[in-house]
Amino acid sequence: MIVENIDTLKKHLAQGARLKYKLKNANVYVSRAGYHFTDYLDPVKEIRPEIDGSQLTDQEAVYIETQLQANSQKFSHQVDILKKYLSLKNARVLDIGCGGGLFLSLIKREGASVAGIELSDSRAQYAATKHGLEIHKQPIESDFWQKGYENYFDALTLWDVIEHVNYPVQTLQGAVNVLKPGGLLLIDTPCRDSFYHQVGEVTYRLSGGRFPTFLNAMYSSHLFGHKQIFSTQEMKDIFSSSGLEIVELHKFHELSFPYEFYLKKLLRSEALVKYSLPAVRAFFWLFKIRNKMLVIGRKKQILSR
Repeated sequence: MIVENIDTLKKHLAQGARLKYKLKNANVYVSRAGYHFTDYLDPVKEIRPEIDGSQLTDQEAVYIETQLQANSQKFSHQVDILKKYLSLKNARVLDIGCGGGLFLSLIKREGASVAGIELSDSRAQYAATKHGLEIHKQPIESDFWQKGYENYFDALTLWDVIEHVNYPVQTLQGAVNVLKPGGLLLIDTPCRDSFYHQVGEVTYRLSGGRFPTFLNAMYSSHLFGHKQIFSTQEMKDIFSSSGLEIVELHKFHELSFPYEFYLKKLLRSEALVKYSLPAVRAFFWLFKIRNKMLVIGRKKQILSR
């Protein structure tokens, strides 16, 4: 079995990966062990920790409310998942990549002591002002968290986040460091061994790269876009190497955005989106394709000698 570290591969691209997919918005590389990732990195070091509230325009607020947080059932389900393993009363919870803050606001009502990390100025400002949340524009790997909050939190969540970060192993290790021994780490993320990615691979290969279908919607080389899509086995390996014992892992069906969002990426035609939308809604009502995975890990207890 080939043992690889995806962070190292991304730092030294030419040494351990080959270009496999040339997509509309991304080049996707594949390592010998099978990791899939783009060659784009966010300029995180250039991001200032102060929140620029002027970036929250009316248009941005509408996007957060009607697109980013449109699926209210998703956020309620996330709360239920956390409550399955943790009593929220006075629990310390950090949400990495908290977006508009809806999840944190829901668990705050349940009695949790919450904080969020959000690197987007507009979303950070929205979460802080709309929901009155404590929001920080400091990556989990920064000294702010690593030196000030070691072994502090009862739970950390990364909902639809790990696919966006530059170095996922570093992010997970930073998250584990601020968890109490026995604390929980919860992640959901698109799954590469799922229907969408596999169909995209087939259509890309059969069309000689001209028709990647779902792959165009799964990878993106723009700020905070999808940089890597993991398989379930890869997530197991990364959790284990980061000092986490997996307590739950399963695939499930969920779309983070309305159907129109994905159809526009696939079809690139407003007319085609309009005419295909009813059929798409009917299809997903009948067939709940498991496109994502939920992974929950518990930080291993420190054994006394």
